[in-house]
Amino acid sequence: MLQAIRTRAGGIVVKGLFALLIISFGYWGIYTRSPYGDSKSPDAVVATVGDQSIRAEDLETALQPTLERLRAQFGGSIDPQQAKQLGIVDTVLEQLVDRSLLQQEVRRLHLEVSDQVIRSVISGDPNFKGADGRFDKSLFTQVLAMNHLTEDQFVARMRRDIPASDVIHVLTAAAQVPAPVVAALYRYRNEKRIAEIVSLPVSEAGDVGQPSDPDLASFYDTHQDLFRTPEFRGFTLASLSPADVEHTVEIPEGKLRQEYEERKDEFESPERRDVEQILAPSKEKADQAAAALGEGKEWNEVATTVAGMDPDTIDLGLLKREELPHQLADIAFDLPVNQPSAPVETPLGWHILRVTKIEPAATQSFEDAKPKLMAELQHEDAVDQVYKVANQVDDALAAGGTLVDVAAKLGLKTTVVAAADVGGRDPDGKPVALPVTATDVLKAAFAAGENETTRVAETQDNAIFVLHLDKVMPPQVKPLAEVKDKAIAAWQAEKRRDKVEQQAKDLAAAVKPDATLAGVAAEKGLTATTSAPLARRPGRDTTVSSALLGKLFQAKQGEIVTAVDPTGAYVAQLKEIQEPEAVPEGAAAELSHQLSNAAQLDLAQEFTAALRKRYPVDIHHDAVDRLF
Repeated sequence: MLQAIRTRAGGIVVKGLFALLIISFGYWGIYTRSPYGDSKSPDAVVATVGDQSIRAEDLETALQPTLERLRAQFGGSIDPQQAKQLGIVDTVLEQLVDRSLLQQEVRRLHLEVSDQVIRSVISGDPNFKGADGRFDKSLFTQVLAMNHLTEDQFVARMRRDIPASDVIHVLTAAAQVPAPVVAALYRYRNEKRIAEIVSLPVSEAGDVGQPSDPDLASFYDTHQDLFRTPEFRGFTLASLSPADVEHTVEIPEGKLRQEYEERKDEFESPERRDVEQILAPSKEKADQAAAALGEGKEWNEVATTVAGMDPDTIDLGLLKREELPHQLADIAFDLPVNQPSAPVETPLGWHILRVTKIEPAATQSFEDAKPKLMAELQHEDAVDQVYKVANQVDDALAAGGTLVDVAAKLGLKTTVVAAADVGGRDPDGKPVALPVTATDVLKAAFAAGENETTRVAETQDNAIFVLHLDKVMPPQVKPLAEVKDKAIAAWQAEKRRDKVEQQAKDLAAAVKPDATLAGVAAEKGLTATTSAPLARRPGRDTTVSSALLGKLFQAKQGEIVTAVDPTGAYVAQLKEIQEPEAVPEGAAAELSHQLSNAAQLDLAQEFTAALRKRYPVDIHHDAVDRLF
């Protein structure tokens, strides 16, 4: 997931292209609650830009919707600390800086926006339009309420951000890439090459013998990184998780019943229906489909042959009423089982619906819900107890208590880890067993100094821990006698690679102007295969070595190239270069749009870089580090 987070973008200039305006126009998904707890000062200044200050509260508020979008887009959980490691915090802070720069430049230029423009922008925003495509005042109010904004606050934000948007738009709107450049880049990207290739796998290199003692010693001396242990750290860990104390929590029957009544809607399952549809492009096709069904023809056959549907789009699945568009929901939730509806038109086309299964609404009784309620309330109470213990541990350690004594007094688990590397493995390569999240513990252990006791830390699952770093064991090279078998295997692997690399060089040298690679290879008992047309950017199904592919796209037609990778060596002769004869109109337009967006982004970044000279920027890294 973390790697995936670093990929994706697009959209119109102001709203989606320029990272510097993401914060300014990130109206939706804004939260005012700090995700870091009350221990962080919202007034702490994390950056100054000209005569403006960016405070911790501003950064937290801007970061929260960014994290929510990433969680929704990529799944999983991303906490603020991970966001800091990934550079997301720094990126969001830079966006806040860019926004401040633009605001101050707008102020210097005395740019303002009229009430009429603001009304026009709001009324034209699709977020505020109802089903009829017109501005919906109730929807507008609802969206603002969801984002903890009053109408006055929103209008003030528009009044601030629209002029900044106009400045960027004026600066970048004219940035266009010439058509010849677009065509040249398209041809470059979509050029294909065909080659004859001889593969010499390391696995078929044969026996390379055993190294002599001097050879092995020399190999060992020049490849010591292969035999170096990682740094290990030994520490004493004291920890407490909600699971450790949940069994001690007692929840009165009355509180459980009160909780059940307050949350009763959670235990009500609405009616759900398994819905199938035939979606036709016109009324005529829908009438034909309805007539065919009336004649007794099978549903899927009518959907595919009459309406031309993809079979995978027929079954909509088991749905609640609110999961269907209102117009279709009214029909689907009034139909008897296995009876087709009359054709109905929506903006998507003409629909015929059928219900194949009905799950009636049901309400879970208190007795059935009781175990879940008990577990949840016990966990909540346990989390509170763990939090209280965390404060007590911090106080006891600050008063001079030892970690072992404090842990025993306050009921924390004590775990002694003799040695663990940064990946959580012991010197034998086995995972070290830890009672709380290993990632958090190891991060703390490798950030601490020897004989240091860390502060109490909290894990993502509400456990707490504190550790004392007992010992640091620096990386060291294992003696040859201890790694002899591994050294011999590594020596042999290198010799096999050397062997096939030399075979590749000899084969390439044997190819002359009057002899092709395929002919020379055949004389040596080797097989040359003709590749499929190869793309400059290999796809997942590309089997040609990336090292060889790169050289083929640098070669001239008929040229011989060689390459080596961990699996073997390769010799190839470039047989054909295929260039696109023409640039498809749609592809040219898309590529032109991409290049123009990139050029506009460059201009915007140059502009904000120039503004930094007019309005000096100072990032307070120590304040940012304290937040995370």
